[in-house]
Amino acid sequence: MPTPALAQLEAILTGQAHEPCPGVDIQFNVSLGAAPGGAELHATIYRPGNRPAVPAPGFLVFHGGGFQHGNPDCSGAIAKMLAVTLGITTVSASYRLATDEKSTFPGLIDDALHGYRWLQAHSAELNINPARVAVGGESAGVFLACHLAVNSPFVAWSADEIRPAAFIFQWGPIDLVARWFDRGESPGAERPMLGTHYDENPALYHRASPLTYAYGALRPALFIYGRQDMVVHARQGRLGHAAWQAAAAHSELHIINNIGHGVEGDNRSEHHQQLRAAVDFMAAMG
Repeated sequence: MPTPALAQLEAILTGQAHEPCPGVDIQFNVSLGAAPGGAELHATIYRPGNRPAVPAPGFLVFHGGGFQHGNPDCSGAIAKMLAVTLGITTVSASYRLATDEKSTFPGLIDDALHGYRWLQAHSAELNINPARVAVGGESAGVFLACHLAVNSPFVAWSADEIRPAAFIFQWGPIDLVARWFDRGESPGAERPMLGTHYDENPALYHRASPLTYAYGALRPALFIYGRQDMVVHARQGRLGHAAWQAAAAHSELHIINNIGHGVEGDNRSEHHQQLRAAVDFMAAMG
């Protein structure tokens, strides 16, 4: 498998997501236009400095931040790693954020689909093969990516659209009912996004969970979760992996010590392990 140079690896593992990395060109605040509902979206784009001679796979990723915070600069580690190892361009897209007074579901799913369609429309100039685009997320961003992965009623695909080829889910919520009980029957970050909590509207928690719709033909997926993660339980990854297996779809599950949400014990070797899992998965796409 391709190996980044030492200076590149140092920049990826020790630098902030938005900071420079040798061999990666970063373009900030790229307009994606207005999504349905009027949200003005933007992206940070990470491109390999040495562009592949032929279009390479692409990656669309959604940042974390508890549905209320975060920005597209937050997913730089995986984007830089994919650029320097596989020549992959990553579009890290924004989506509307909730407040305590204003929920965003299901509108943020419209934003996710808008970001994917923008990437497809600009695939030629990004040197991306439109048939080899993976979609992923970190933390809250997994919720959006997973709705694009399953047969979600909140995603209105056109009959002739090229669907995503694969998915990478990193320590994010996909079954909100299970998450409620994982948290000891208390609301988490999904509370402002949904505008309610489980005891008030259990049916919404079920309908909003992308895992509810994980059946039928599913594209390959990689689940990466932290064993000691106290924010999103690793059970979320196990549930997703099981659903993909039940659908006879390709799925890989990595439960890694102390990875995700900055939990105590995070270290470079385990962070590197997480990034290598993503590289190996994307390399297998061909």
